[in-house]
Amino acid sequence: MDPKEYRGLFKEIVDGFSAYYVGEKKRFIKHQSTSDLVDFDQVYQMHFDRAIARGLPTEEEIFSDLEKEGVWSKSDDAEIETQKFYLQSLVKNKKNIYLKSALQRVNEQIKEAEEKLNELTSQKENLISNSSERYATNRANDFYMFNSFYKTQDLDEPLYTQEEFENISTKEVTTLVRIYNSFHTKFSEKKIQHLAIQDFYKIYYSFSESTMDFFGIPVVKLNNFQLNLLIYTRIFKNIFEMNDDIPDKIKKDPEALLDYANSSEAREEVKGKMNDSSSASTIVGATKEDLEELGMNTSNGTSLHEAAKKKGGSLSMKDLMDIGGV
Repeated sequence: MDPKEYRGLFKEIVDGFSAYYVGEKKRFIKHQSTSDLVDFDQVYQMHFDRAIARGLPTEEEIFSDLEKEGVWSKSDDAEIETQKFYLQSLVKNKKNIYLKSALQRVNEQIKEAEEKLNELTSQKENLISNSSERYATNRANDFYMFNSFYKTQDLDEPLYTQEEFENISTKEVTTLVRIYNSFHTKFSEKKIQHLAIQDFYKIYYSFSESTMDFFGIPVVKLNNFQLNLLIYTRIFKNIFEMNDDIPDKIKKDPEALLDYANSSEAREEVKGKMNDSSSASTIVGATKEDLEELGMNTSNGTSLHEAAKKKGGSLSMKDLMDIGGV
């Protein structure tokens, strides 16, 4: 997205709604808030009770039968929990990594772990498509989606009445689902992160400590997108204020900025050791780019790879300081 598109995204977040065409008519999608989630929970419970009354099995009952049939077992659940723990450990330990090259490898491991976890959970979820919980969730999602559409930007007249909602055609459902999915993709967490570091947006940083100064409304009245934007505004404001040496190449990359901030403590510890000529610590596998981010000058043309080979595979802090001219 270019800055113009991010400006549009910001305007919609401030307005609290987005405009879309449903057929030939302009309609409006309300940006939902915490109170809307309460409605979701109430609708879920209503449909769950109906499903139970109609004889649909619960997830617990389904898995009990599947275990007897040998289709699913407690070891399968244990594998999911193990994968979750592994993923959480990778994310938690990122803050102890100070080399950019190592961070890139860990991010690749995190992506692979997420894909593996999604695969395992999808296998499990496919087995409970006919459960009371799944039925209630689907019906509550339908309610949440349809009640997001309004006829005017004043958001005072829903696009459908309850009766119309119950009798809507399959074609209309398909159209609305497509529009709604596109709408949510537009306001993904990653897009909001990118918005929060746009140059035009940074003038708002100084107002982000007060929701009244920023949006003109108390925090409990913020919709979900406004709340996410405010949180990331504060996060990136703090990152830019607390780090004077952020490499230019990552200033437009929110994920890299977050990694940089999370590993700042470990990076400062290494820099401290670099200033101690008696330190025997080593940096294994450091690339030229890694050293540049640590503030070391590597422009003398010395090959780190060749130097490491001569030193038995790794370089001490003193070795790196000598190579970098520190």
